[in-house]
Amino acid sequence: MKKVKPVFALLGAALFFASCGSAPSPVEYNNKLMTIINENEKNMNAMNTAMSAQDFTKAETVRKTWSEQLGKSISEVDKMEAIKDDEGLKSSVAEGLKDYKKVVEEDYKSLIGLRAKEKEGDSTVQAGILATLEKINHSLETTGGKINKAAADFEKKFSK
Repeated sequence: MKKVKPVFALLGAALFFASCGSAPSPVEYNNKLMTIINENEKNMNAMNTAMSAQDFTKAETVRKTWSEQLGKSISEVDKMEAIKDDEGLKSSVAEGLKDYKKVVEEDYKSLIGLRAKEKEGDSTVQAGILATLEKINHSLETTGGKINKAAADFEKKFSK
């Protein structure tokens, strides 16, 4: 019986070391990146709720939290090792997160300020609000499109 225990120990050690250096599967890799990018949805929903309620103090708090989360997400993606033959998914997600962060830090900050002025009775900000909303929507759509294209290309390549 004493000979069995060392065999289990060696088997366990072999499995442990084999798992340490193994790269994630393309599915795991894709899912991880998509989970990171999709984490933004809760912040976007919170922002929409605050803006709809005209609670601009809350909107600013959400904006700051969202920006911090985006910074963490960017760092997480940057630290991930790209799997072999990934020709753009990781970089598209990283760039997309940076684009989202820029929108959150600049455009949403501007929109919150303009909406607050509008709430105080300043009707001269309407054009600025519309232009900022258009810029935000265009940026989010363009960035989302780039990420979706990279994800589709990745899926085609690795679903063979």
